[in-house]
Amino acid sequence: MVNNIRITPVLCAAFCAAVSYYGTPHLSPAASLRGMLALLGGAACLTGFLRTLLSGRTFLFRVQDDEDRSDAARKIYCIRTAQLYVIAAAAGFFAGFAAGRPIPVNTGLPPANITGIYGVMQDDPRIFTNERGTRGMGTIAIRRTRGAETTEASASGTVSVFFPEGAIPRLKEFGRGSEAYLEGSFLTQGEEKKNAGDEARLFRAHSVHVVQSAPKSEQFRTGLRLMIAGRLSRYRWGGLALALLFGIKDTLDSTLAKQYQAAGCSHVLALSGMHLAVVSAVIAFLLKKPLGLKAAALAGAVFITAYIYLVGSMPSLNRAAIMYLLGTITLFFSLPKNTLSLLGMAFLFQITIQPASGSSLSFILSYLALAGILTLSEPVYAVFRGRLPDFLGQSLAASIAAFLATAGVSAAFFGVIKPFGIIAGIVIVPLTTVFMLGSMLALALAFTVPAALARLDTALSWYYHGLERIVSWAAIPPGVGTARPIPVLLVSLAVIALVFGAYHTRTLRLKETHGAA
Repeated sequence: MVNNIRITPVLCAAFCAAVSYYGTPHLSPAASLRGMLALLGGAACLTGFLRTLLSGRTFLFRVQDDEDRSDAARKIYCIRTAQLYVIAAAAGFFAGFAAGRPIPVNTGLPPANITGIYGVMQDDPRIFTNERGTRGMGTIAIRRTRGAETTEASASGTVSVFFPEGAIPRLKEFGRGSEAYLEGSFLTQGEEKKNAGDEARLFRAHSVHVVQSAPKSEQFRTGLRLMIAGRLSRYRWGGLALALLFGIKDTLDSTLAKQYQAAGCSHVLALSGMHLAVVSAVIAFLLKKPLGLKAAALAGAVFITAYIYLVGSMPSLNRAAIMYLLGTITLFFSLPKNTLSLLGMAFLFQITIQPASGSSLSFILSYLALAGILTLSEPVYAVFRGRLPDFLGQSLAASIAAFLATAGVSAAFFGVIKPFGIIAGIVIVPLTTVFMLGSMLALALAFTVPAALARLDTALSWYYHGLERIVSWAAIPPGVGTARPIPVLLVSLAVIALVFGAYHTRTLRLKETHGAA
C-alpha cells in the first residue's frame, strides 16, 4: 500500500506515455515526424522560457532582504520543478507516441498470392482447444515468402501463426529460435490495398517443415523445459503446477481453467507479479541469511533473469521482473524507493523495449491492477480498519482496489464483470500460492531425491482435489453481463472518487482531532 501518493516526474512521464500510446492516432511516418518535431519545438520554447526565469535577471527575483530571499528561493524551486515535469511529460509523450505505432509487416508479395513463409520462431507454441478442435499458435519473424510458381521475395515483420495439431510436438521439440517453412495462407479481410502487407498479421499453416535448428542456448532452454514438463506432467496435479510455475498450459485441465475464469480469478493462471513474488520470496528466504541483503537481492536478480529466459516473454511477468530489477538497483545503491515510480518506470521501459506488448490484455490488466492496489488499497482499507482482522481487511482492500481499477477494461474485452471475484480471490489466491510452494518443493525433489516425491505426491494430490472443489464452488455465482463498458467505467470512477473523498475527509478529521489534543 502507498500511504502518500506523490506525483513524481517518472509518474508524469509514464502517464503522458500511456495517454499518447493508447489515445493518439498513429499517423504515417512523415506526419508522425512532423508532429513530433512540432511538439519538441514547443517543449524547447517552454523550457527556454523557464530557463530565462531562472536567470535571476528578471524583476521577479530581485532580492531585497531575507524574506524576499526566501520567497525567491521558493519561486526558483517551483520553476525548476515545473521545468523538470514539463521535460518529463514531453519525453513520456514522445516515447508513447513512437512505441504505439505498429511495426509494419512487409510480405514482399501480395498476401493473397502467398502460399508459404520462411521464418524464425519467436516463442514457444501454445496449444488451445475450441469448437474446431486442438490447434497451436505462435509467433514467427518472417524472412522470406513464397508465391505461385515458386516465386520468392524477402520479407520482414512478425506475424501470428495457427499451426495444425500434428505439427505441435515437432515444433515444441525444436522450440524457440528454430527456423521453419510454413505452407498455408494469410487470413485477410476485404479487398487488397496498396499496403495490404501491413494488414497481414495472421497466417494459417497447413503443414510445417523445420529447416534449421535453434542456436545452442535456445536448444538448452527448450530441452530443460521439456525435461521439467516430462517430470511433472505425469502427476494429476502436474498440469496446474506447470501452468503456475512455467506458463506451460498444455496439460492443464481445461475444466479447471474455465472454473478459475468463471470465479473471476483467471489472472491467477497467467504468470504475473504474484507468481514472481512467490519465486523471489523463496530466493530471499534461502539466500538472505548466508549472503546478506544486498548480495541476496543481486543473486535474486540474476536468478529471475534466468527464470524469465526459461519461461519466455510474457507481458505481465516482464512487468514484475522489470520492477524487481529496478528495486534491486535502488537497494544496491541506497536510493529512495517509490513503488508507484517503479511501476511508471517499468511501463516506460517495457513499451520502449517491447512496443507491441502494450496492446495485450494481460499487459493492460497487470498495470491497472497494480496501480489500483498501490493507490486505492489504503483508502479502502480505512473503511475496514477496526472492523476486520488486519490480514483479512488488507486482502479485501487489495482485491476491491484491483477490481475497481480493471472493471472497465474487463467489461470492454469480456462483456462481463465478476464482482464475486473480489471475495473468491481472497480465498483462492492464498490457496494457489501454497500449492505453488508445494509444487516448487516437488520439482526440487524430482531432480534430487525422486524417492521422496511419492509422499509429497499424495499430499499434493489431496490438496489439488480440495483446490478443485473450492474453485468449482467459487465459479457458481454468475457474473454481471454488460454490452456497454462505458457505464461500468463511469461507475468505477465514481466509486473511486467517493473512496478518495471519504478517505481525505477522514484524514482531515483525524488531524484536527490530534491538533486539538
